[in-house]
Amino acid sequence: MAITIGNRKISTSLQLTLSFVLVAFIGSLILSLPIFHQPSTDVGYFDHLLTAISLVCVSGMAALPIAETYNLAGQVVALLLIQVGGLGVITILNVGIFYLNRRLSLQDQYLLQQSLSRDTNRNLMDFLLLIYKFTLSAEFIGALIIMYDFVPRFGFARGAFNALFLSISSFSNSGFHNLYTDSLEGFYNNPLILLTVSFLVISGGIGFSVWFELSERVGKYIKSRPRSLKLAFQHLSVHTRIVLVFSGAIIALGTVLFLAAEWSNPNSIGNMSPGLKLLNAFFNTTNTRTAGYTSVNYYELNPFTKLSSMVQTIIGGAPGGTAGGIKVTSFAILVLLFKSEVQSYDHVVAFKRIIPSRLVKQAVIIVLFFVILLFVGYGAILLTHPHLDSLDILFETANALGSAGISFNTIDYLNPFGVSIMVVLMIAGRVGPITLLLGILQRRNREIHYAETNIFLG
Repeated sequence: MAITIGNRKISTSLQLTLSFVLVAFIGSLILSLPIFHQPSTDVGYFDHLLTAISLVCVSGMAALPIAETYNLAGQVVALLLIQVGGLGVITILNVGIFYLNRRLSLQDQYLLQQSLSRDTNRNLMDFLLLIYKFTLSAEFIGALIIMYDFVPRFGFARGAFNALFLSISSFSNSGFHNLYTDSLEGFYNNPLILLTVSFLVISGGIGFSVWFELSERVGKYIKSRPRSLKLAFQHLSVHTRIVLVFSGAIIALGTVLFLAAEWSNPNSIGNMSPGLKLLNAFFNTTNTRTAGYTSVNYYELNPFTKLSSMVQTIIGGAPGGTAGGIKVTSFAILVLLFKSEVQSYDHVVAFKRIIPSRLVKQAVIIVLFFVILLFVGYGAILLTHPHLDSLDILFETANALGSAGISFNTIDYLNPFGVSIMVVLMIAGRVGPITLLLGILQRRNREIHYAETNIFLG
């Protein structure tokens, strides 16, 4: 449904941005009502607004602890905001339009197509409903596994709800929980919880199209006679291959770097057994990319580990999922661009396929815009808060923009201007830098023909 202001039509990208802002505002009004608070809660509306924005943007950087601030009803509202933010406001609104009118206009289909990071609108509603089925199934299975630990720990009713909350929050890559703990640090020696949360985070952040293509290939493998893994998976799309290869490489390298930097650090994993060191290194690497759960005190980590964490947060997960960051595909294209230049190729090549120059330029723009946003936000907060640690501020701004949500609680010491900067970064990180950029600029394709010139580099 087209939206216009005066004679000017609001772009699809800006509609995506405004939808998150609107839901966050409505959520903040609901969460500020006393009937949703714990008896001891005494906070102002601004804190509820910041928490609601964080919930919808699935950034995990809440101003208020969920369990200590909101009662059961308030936690249900928080959970709904996480689910809406994770699945995307636009998809939920449009599936409602579809069932009311039994049809989608071409513009509505284009809006959905952009929100799902698809390049075609064929079978769009079937794809969307498949997303909901997959999401609810993954969250339900995750909750059942977590209940195995939580029910004996909290009792059936509370344990089941806490398990559902953690499962939905993990799949949405939000980093929220309703436990009276510092993130998941109390579960550092619990493989069931750490591995379940890690795989839920990976499942949500790898992108729905990747999972659907993999499930299709598995089905083909099961039905084929004779069965052959090579034949079933040899025609995976280049997108899926890039996501799987680069995501796996980033997680593996991040785990190794975490182990190398923290192996002897007594404030993190130094006093753990080798098995627990590996488990916690994998868990924190997986969650660093976009979810924001931690099993160790991040404030006590070595500076190198914090830097490595920021880089992974900036890269983020895959398009079309619940993750943030520049997206692993944009990072992959830059790596492949560098490789192609080193090898003197005329084109950027991936798996014996040429990546169009249009996509290469988009990847460069996304990364550049993301970096500009990061350092403008970082510089603004640094300028107005010279008393705060510069590395802590950079870490905080990177996690706000990357929707990871790992925090040193620096946000508690920011003035209203600094908090506003963090809010802008969280919203920008959720809707995606390229979406925000296109929404602001109302991009129009223009062909320009001028004579070429040379500029000296290096």
